[in-house]
Amino acid sequence: MKIRGLSYQRGIFYIGEQHVACAYHEKGLLKTWLKPMNASTLLIMMKQVMLSMPLWFKCFVMVCLGLLFVPKIVAIWYPTIWSGLPFYTVFYLMFGTHFLFPNELKKYHGAEHKVFSDRGVIRRARLFQIRKAAITNRYCSTNSVVIYFLSVMIGLILLVFYNGQWSSSLAVASYVSLLSVVVVPRIMEVKALGLLKTLILRISYWLQLHVTTAEPDRMHLIASIESYRKLAEKEFPERLIVKRKRVQEEDKQMAIVDITVIPIGTETPSVSKYVAEIQQVLKTYEGKVTYKLTPMSTLIEGELSDLWEVIQVIHEVPFKHGLERVATNIRIDDRRDKKATMSGKLEAVEAHLKEANSTSNTE
Repeated sequence: MKIRGLSYQRGIFYIGEQHVACAYHEKGLLKTWLKPMNASTLLIMMKQVMLSMPLWFKCFVMVCLGLLFVPKIVAIWYPTIWSGLPFYTVFYLMFGTHFLFPNELKKYHGAEHKVFSDRGVIRRARLFQIRKAAITNRYCSTNSVVIYFLSVMIGLILLVFYNGQWSSSLAVASYVSLLSVVVVPRIMEVKALGLLKTLILRISYWLQLHVTTAEPDRMHLIASIESYRKLAEKEFPERLIVKRKRVQEEDKQMAIVDITVIPIGTETPSVSKYVAEIQQVLKTYEGKVTYKLTPMSTLIEGELSDLWEVIQVIHEVPFKHGLERVATNIRIDDRRDKKATMSGKLEAVEAHLKEANSTSNTE
């Protein structure tokens, strides 16, 4: 299944065969949606992209479009004045804005690429591994930018050599080069044209590394992960399945964790809503771990590999609400000489209490 990504100033769209998913930040909060692919959804996407762009970017686009169309309108009444920029300038604007991406857009773009580059299951618990994935993507739209402007330059040189006319040659090269954006990606897969593919990808990778992307922060990666998962749950849920190795019962490393997640910077002293949400998250791990809420913390029992995953997931819960700091206290009881469980530890203490009571009564 072919999945496409589209990053913008506040978030990321992932586009499947029938649906579009989006995760974006608004006033510090992460929001998500999933909609069917139709005209209404496309309008929503365009609105989100346009409203999110910084003022300087909007002004630049408006000035370019103004220099393109306004003089042509005025020339209807005053034919002798400058007729404005040529129409093919709009193609330069369309492809050239890649070189003017705002910084936040670059970071979301980098997060999109890292999700595509990662070879594991895309989930928050693997945030650290996804962060280390490659920031370049061989199917990035930057390829089209490289193809278009290379075609314009090559076409211009050939046409000027043929007819010696710069102005008309540039116009023809600019229009004809649009075909190359469609044709070249298809012929790049032909083995005989390996040098062409190598040239385009090397330029594209350089631009991706130095111009069109930036190393994403944690918030950008989470938006990318959530948007991808939103689409995957609907169109390709098999990619979200964690393949687990079968472990013999005696080889399992069982442990008990006492964990307290403390959100810092909340509006009120109460943190009960975060605790409740953590319990809801733990419900999704039923069958893998056993847990018990106490007045001061949560006790979780399970295989050590599962516990590490659960710890990271519940540590992320307050961040989803826009908080910038979380303190998590963790105590781990990992006994290797015998199997230890929460119920077993309580039974051992109760046995000692019974023995003590029995001795006391005898005396």
